[in-house]
Amino acid sequence: MDLFDIVRESLVRNTVYIGDNFDVLQKLSPISVDFIYIDPPYNTNNKFSYNDSNNQWAEDIRVRLDAAAILLKPSGCICISIDDNELAELLKICHVVFGKSNYVGTFITRQAQRSNAKHINITHEYVVVFAKSKKDLGEFYIKRTDIPEDNEMITNIYTKVRQALSVSRKQAQETLKEQIEKYSYERGISWLKNYSNIDEHGRVFFSKDLSTPGRPAELHIDEIGLHLPALSTRGWSSKEKILRLYKSNRLAFKNGRPYEIQYLEEAVDNAPSVLNFYSRQGTNDLKKLGLYGYFDTPKPVELIKFLIRATTHKNAVILDFYAGSGTTGQAVYEINKEDNMEHKFILIQRKEPISKTSEVFNKLVAAGYQSPNISDILELRLNKYLSMNNMLVDFEIKEV
Repeated sequence: MDLFDIVRESLVRNTVYIGDNFDVLQKLSPISVDFIYIDPPYNTNNKFSYNDSNNQWAEDIRVRLDAAAILLKPSGCICISIDDNELAELLKICHVVFGKSNYVGTFITRQAQRSNAKHINITHEYVVVFAKSKKDLGEFYIKRTDIPEDNEMITNIYTKVRQALSVSRKQAQETLKEQIEKYSYERGISWLKNYSNIDEHGRVFFSKDLSTPGRPAELHIDEIGLHLPALSTRGWSSKEKILRLYKSNRLAFKNGRPYEIQYLEEAVDNAPSVLNFYSRQGTNDLKKLGLYGYFDTPKPVELIKFLIRATTHKNAVILDFYAGSGTTGQAVYEINKEDNMEHKFILIQRKEPISKTSEVFNKLVAAGYQSPNISDILELRLNKYLSMNNMLVDFEIKEV
């Protein structure tokens, strides 16, 4: 089977390609991808590190981005992790490859505190985002529960409200009011004030108005015995929408007027530019799989999940051509499980040897890997995650 046929098969299954990413990218022309994430080597001493004398790092990245851009759908985007050392160089390269007008923005991510800084203690890195075609790029948005600080706040509110609900509905409502005032003041936010209602199960919700711009008219929905008089200056949402909300138990009534229920835990927001995903979380991700110390500085799974969720809102093909330990693969599996999605991943990782004197080398040999390399860590990680979650192995490894 030649590579063309192998790639065709990857359209319907998760695939890990073992080989030089430039060679593989050039031969992936039968496919197109929706989203690309890469964490290329930077500020390192390997062959891809920046070299002031010949600009080798910049050239290596540029040719790979050129090849990747061809695969990206018009509605797709690429997210690239980078630090201060190479940020300016990367932006120049991306302006050439994708066009300056297709620059979407830059996320700032948290990093662990360092104790040996001579001047500024750098505690951040970046994720640069470019679109294939910004005019075709969809809106970025994210559930607030997928934003760490919002998730913590929402969890705390629910805990206190439900504790109060065990006393009385009135006590729960008063507690909610206190929590809204507290967080609105502490965090300088106003959106939370909309979520001022509690249902019988203790779920906090926003009563969204069901009027719409348009000519005032009565609305009669005989199926549920709802007869709404004409409003003074606006129309009503459609009968079909209100019936759909009724059947899904998403209608709340106040003074005989219907409102749409929107629960706090389902609230969405634009993607914020500052992300509280710390680098040490990536190490903890491997530790949970029993792979602590197998890979240096892995990116946090939650960071990759955030980027995918914020930018990609339908089933997608996701590419990572610096796959490393396979963080992107695990992120895709987790999103599919948690969000009932059917994303597919394509990971590319070259055979980077592991020192024979390292503890990781010996562990991989004991696990059955001969002449272990980085791509073996990737395979082991995905298998471990699937096994621990009672999921069938559904990815293939292809050496190119």
